[in-house]
Amino acid sequence: MKVRLRRIIIILISILFTICFFVGRVFDRNYHLMRDQWFIPKVLLVFVITCMIFAVFYKGFDIYFSKEMKDHIAGKALFDQKNGKIAWLIIMLVWIPNYISYLPGVFTVDAINQIEQFASHNLTNHHPILTTFIEAPIVLLGKHMGYLGIGLAIYLLLIFILSSYIISRGFAWMSKHHTPYAIRTIMLVYFCIYPIWSAYARTLVKDTLFYPVFYLYILFFFDLLIDHKRLLSQKRKLVQFIVLSILLCLVRHNGFYVAVVTMVGLIIFCKGNRKKCTVLLIGLVAFWQIYNAVLPRVGIIPGGKQEMLSIPFQQTARYVKEHGKEVTKEEKMTINKVLNYDTIGKNYDPNLSDPVKNTYKRKDEYISEYFRVWWKQFLKHPQTYVNATFNGTYGYYAYKDQIKNPCGYYGQPENFWKYQKKYQVHFKNQFSIGRMAYEGTVDKLFIKGPLKILTQPMLYNWAMILLLGYFLQDEKLRKYWVAFLPFMISFLICIASPVNGDLRYMLPIMSTCILYYAFAINRIDDECNTKDIKEE
Repeated sequence: MKVRLRRIIIILISILFTICFFVGRVFDRNYHLMRDQWFIPKVLLVFVITCMIFAVFYKGFDIYFSKEMKDHIAGKALFDQKNGKIAWLIIMLVWIPNYISYLPGVFTVDAINQIEQFASHNLTNHHPILTTFIEAPIVLLGKHMGYLGIGLAIYLLLIFILSSYIISRGFAWMSKHHTPYAIRTIMLVYFCIYPIWSAYARTLVKDTLFYPVFYLYILFFFDLLIDHKRLLSQKRKLVQFIVLSILLCLVRHNGFYVAVVTMVGLIIFCKGNRKKCTVLLIGLVAFWQIYNAVLPRVGIIPGGKQEMLSIPFQQTARYVKEHGKEVTKEEKMTINKVLNYDTIGKNYDPNLSDPVKNTYKRKDEYISEYFRVWWKQFLKHPQTYVNATFNGTYGYYAYKDQIKNPCGYYGQPENFWKYQKKYQVHFKNQFSIGRMAYEGTVDKLFIKGPLKILTQPMLYNWAMILLLGYFLQDEKLRKYWVAFLPFMISFLICIASPVNGDLRYMLPIMSTCILYYAFAINRIDDECNTKDIKEE
């Protein structure tokens, strides 16, 4: 039964991968399916090769866990002593050159807008207001000290320390759960050599607050799945989980969806604690509703709905661009109530929804009317909608040659007028040679070289899908499918994001991918190997 189910899962995942592979070819390489006489043989070849690779992957897992784990003296010294602090020290030492070379730090457009809001008291919740209150006062402290860059450097030093420390908590978790040293070494090397992590540690952007909270949330979630009876009976642990859940919502709006769906998963999984989990879920939803109701009353403007409507807005823009002559006067008027009809077709960018969604007129009362037109136009030209969706999302599940900021940010937003006016902070000249050498190495290894695979979102998403498939094919492990709910929601958030293939949205998945494999090893060892021994 297990062998048959494994084959079915391998075939299904391989079919899905093959479809995504050719979607990527079509939109990234302008590959014309119907013009290729070898198309069907190529599809079959990719499918067969994928089945073989996935079968070997699963078999490798089986072989790995059939062997006894051996102690390793160097591994013990590196990872088991000082509760992960040695790994923390190593990460900081490797990251320091990146931080120093780009002093006082890197601004982003979003961060500048947040600081402007704080300074002018025109506050909005477009970017989570909590992140604005955390970032802006520290950065503006530098202005009172005579140079804005001082405040930027102080804030990013705190982020540097915080993010590296939180990553080290993963090593403490692995030590507690006896994760093989090979997995811990891979994770340490990954966070050290892939420069996206050190680059974000010296970049002012709200994501450097979100992914560390998500990382801690996943570690706590894993512990709940392993021993929820003990943890949910401890008030201190319960408070910690509530605080993490609330922080997840407050530092990024879509964190709310991750927390809510995860709570639903806990209700399903936690037999004996379902009432407590239900109360937690109701409490979280109630908090979120009250929080969003209070913000306007204290003068904070709510964020617009355009952030969650990138896909339908892009579909409409592509429809207007390709079939503008078919749009009726009534349809044009309806679309124009929500978006700027005259510009969305001209400015349509298949990889970026900002030129379209930024024309949103914040007239929510017309959204239902807009969607009636949206549906009518879909029925006329469904292929246009499908193409717009694939063209704006394939970077997350198929190969995309040009990934946005594949190794983080390496320059100031020079073209942004607010930066030119108030925020001109330049990197130190004495480190210019070091920066050039560093960027040249990054370009050779990660942009054009063999490590480019690490910059592909598809690598992490398919690694997670494969691992989920391994859990589903085993009766003893199947109940842990709920562990993948945060990943599933995060993946859907990436799909709904305004940018096709932006690693900024992938940071939560990327930072926890290896942790998921550590969790899998723990559960396989506990659920399968332990029970097999008992049966003998």
